Amino acid sequence: MRAAASVLTGILLVSSGCGGGDGGGATAAPCLSFVGAQAPAAGKVVARLAAGGSCAARAVEIVVTDVSDVFGAQLTLNFDASKLSYGGASSQGSFLTSGGAQVSVQQDGTGGTVVVGISRIGVNTGVNVTGSQVLIRFTFAPLAVGSSTLSITSAQLFGSQTPPQPKPGLTWSGGSFTIQ
Repeated sequence: MRAAASVLTGILLVSSGCGGGDGGGATAAPCLSFVGAQAPAAGKVVARLAAGGSCAARAVEIVVTDVSDVFGAQLTLNFDASKLSYGGASSQGSFLTSGGAQVSVQQDGTGGTVVVGISRIGVNTGVNVTGSQVLIRFTFAPLAVGSSTLSITSAQLFGSQTPPQPKPGLTWSGGSFTIQ
């Protein structure tokens, strides 16, 4: 029994690491990293690596900088589904929750394309974003060694008008994953 527990502990230690090496015959799980294509700046909506996480799961934040009256957004994420697994979207930490507002996140997709909508509910005002603030977080996990771009398409921020109107003049940028 003690020998079996020792072997199990060894397997868990080897499998929880990232990177190369043969681990004494065991293969380490792929390790995921992400780099945004652009730094946050006024008039830009960019993807960046969230703090924390591990090689086995990374959160990518979509960050908005200096935009007034933001009520919601829609966007499509595109990535290589043979390299990455999509784990979902979260409004945790989103500026859209300002003032105690509830936030609805809707997502739909298969493979390497996910369509996402996020909006304030129960209120009729938007949020003035000063500086760089998180709109939404997406979680990814590595599947296979290689690389993948994360592109953001069909993307718009919306103001609080009725009906909601797209915010003009914004640029969106994704980034790239490396799986080692």
